[in-house]
Amino acid sequence: MTSIDNPCDTCYSNMNYTDEQLKRRFKELADKAYSRNICTFTNFLGLLELNTFYETAKDLSFAVYHLYGGADFCDRQVVRFGTSEMPYPIDCLHVTPSLKKFSDALTHRDFLGAMINLGIKREMLGDIIVRDNEAFVFCIHTISDFIIQNLDRVKHTTVKCSLSEEIPDQSYITIVRREFNVASLRLDAIVGEICKLSRSQAQTTLREKKVFINGRLTENNSYHVKPEDTITVRGFGKFILTDDIRATKKGRFFITVQLYSDSYR
Repeated sequence: MTSIDNPCDTCYSNMNYTDEQLKRRFKELADKAYSRNICTFTNFLGLLELNTFYETAKDLSFAVYHLYGGADFCDRQVVRFGTSEMPYPIDCLHVTPSLKKFSDALTHRDFLGAMINLGIKREMLGDIIVRDNEAFVFCIHTISDFIIQNLDRVKHTTVKCSLSEEIPDQSYITIVRREFNVASLRLDAIVGEICKLSRSQAQTTLREKKVFINGRLTENNSYHVKPEDTITVRGFGKFILTDDIRATKKGRFFITVQLYSDSYR
């Protein structure tokens, strides 16, 4: 097995940092981009790290920044600091079974685990989209060759990996519409019903910093959920409240949500 190249100089590792250390790193990258008139990039940021970035952004008014994850719908994103339109250091890989009819049923967890087992850090990988036992993987450019050369098995299935000739769009993601009967439009009531948690368990989930509204962390269990709000609950999934909300005679509500498939993270 070959060794993994180090990330490019404009990226930095965001593993094992406290919130304050991460905020200092964001400021360092912004300062570097501003003072040298260049572009700097983070590696992929997860929901908690993105929330830390949003908290920091108000102190970076001097800097120009933009976020992107390889496609417009991606949750895991890279921040680019700088005024130029320098391309993001992101590749999209296509992983397919060598013999599809003999492949295992492969999930997001299987593809992610196979790459982590190669020694790849999670921050180097973006969203992974799985459909029909194939996966599209967004990754930092510097490790794409390593993955192509070394990823030959996922679970018990032999696979081949290449640079994707297409960037998957929203149509590759399975979204299911479901109706729920909830006691109220409070966040804890909706999270509890959809995730099959009691009200107290839903409130604990909020306190444990596992719930995000439109990409922002919230611990406010009484937040009144609005149509088009995107709610992500770590460990449970992602869903969007539609405008199909109907009150019942007993003061409850029928709501319709769009549930993202487990094959997309």
